[in-house]
Amino acid sequence: MRKLVFAIITLVAGAVQGVFSQEMLTRKQMIQDIDVMVYGINYSHVDPYHYRNREEWDVFVKQMKSGLPDSLSNFGFWRKTEQLLVFMNDAHTRTYPWKYREEYISRGGKFFPFTIQKKDGSYYPLQNLGDNLHADASRRIISINGISMDTIYSAMTKQCGKELDFLDERAICNSFPYYVWKVYGWEPPYSIVYSDSETPVMTEGITYEQLNKEDVPSQKKEVCSLSFPNETSALITITDFDTKPRSYYRKFYRRTFRELNRRGIKKLVIDLRGNDGGDDRYCEDMARYFADKPFRISSRTLWKVTPEFRKNFELMYIPGILRWVKFLYGINEHAGAIRKTKDGAIAVVEHKEHKPFRSALKHPKNVYLLIDNDTFSAGSMFAAMVKDYRLGTLVGQPTGNLSSFYADPLIWYMLPNSKITFQVSTSLNIRPDGKLDNESITPDILLPQSEDALEYVLRELL
Repeated sequence: MRKLVFAIITLVAGAVQGVFSQEMLTRKQMIQDIDVMVYGINYSHVDPYHYRNREEWDVFVKQMKSGLPDSLSNFGFWRKTEQLLVFMNDAHTRTYPWKYREEYISRGGKFFPFTIQKKDGSYYPLQNLGDNLHADASRRIISINGISMDTIYSAMTKQCGKELDFLDERAICNSFPYYVWKVYGWEPPYSIVYSDSETPVMTEGITYEQLNKEDVPSQKKEVCSLSFPNETSALITITDFDTKPRSYYRKFYRRTFRELNRRGIKKLVIDLRGNDGGDDRYCEDMARYFADKPFRISSRTLWKVTPEFRKNFELMYIPGILRWVKFLYGINEHAGAIRKTKDGAIAVVEHKEHKPFRSALKHPKNVYLLIDNDTFSAGSMFAAMVKDYRLGTLVGQPTGNLSSFYADPLIWYMLPNSKITFQVSTSLNIRPDGKLDNESITPDILLPQSEDALEYVLRELL
């Protein structure tokens, strides 16, 4: 869903955004911050007890407070807040590690040198990001720094908020260097014990540049791109539905489908692998060009209405001149429902179906949608819409969040003592078929992680 945010709601006067105290926090300060976080979630979230009931929440928070030390660094306390949000299991209600990571990198901090794979309950090196000669994919890892891999993995799951276990596993394995830093704060050298030797192997770390060398493209990629694998097929790639204004996407769609119709293209591949979401309206804009029936991105949306939420919603969705003309809010079905809802209550919006453009019905196309575990938020909603309305064939791996999920983090809070900021989801979006399940969107053609979905489609379907 939409990732824009407009305000930080500061619960204690005088807090300044982005300022992270370097002093140690006392136990009393940490307990106060935890109480503020729990209050903020209860105040702003549609249903904070969807995945964990109130009793489970109370037990978890009580145990967290009782387990706090007399003092803790800001970074250490941030880890605690992460555990609370992971326990909540809402991937859009979250904090961010940027300030801590930037500080670590700026002082020359290094990271664990390879990713891992989990196979048959054991752990093996996968991708060697440095020049570590010992990171052989056939060597089973027993422990790191004297802690067993099972214990390490279990600790990492408590700070990996991907909503589903298989998504947690993939994130931890693929981003193992990051989670070693995040969960344990270990710096090199690392003492690694492999199954073929009782003698620990001392392993050096890698720089942040080495860790991210494959993520730095030689040229900046376009958010939207069009190519033609052959004379009868087209490939649309969209990296997100967020970083450009709506007019950019609309212009791209209009030009693209004009060209497809001019060329007589009958097979269309839409690549949303790695698409991390944004504004779902941009998804609907594109679907109107290829859908063969009326559709909607979700069946209904629930909003938690508070005075702060109203203000932020208006800033995002209501043009400035219309904010003074309240009766015109009916133009936006969401704004109309929110306006009629009392503070502290839930506004429910039933979504209307959108009709496809006439050109879509005149020039029908076979659509193949590529998805993976990194297809998130609005990208995942788009996949649900294509699947529920049978607008195309989904190919790849399951999407990166639940089919119906909490989103639209329009409210931010800052904790009074640690100055940690966190965002809270204010909506619940129900997938088009109306099911509120706890699964992600499964492709029609499920491929193993090792097989490239685009190569498969080009080879088998086009």
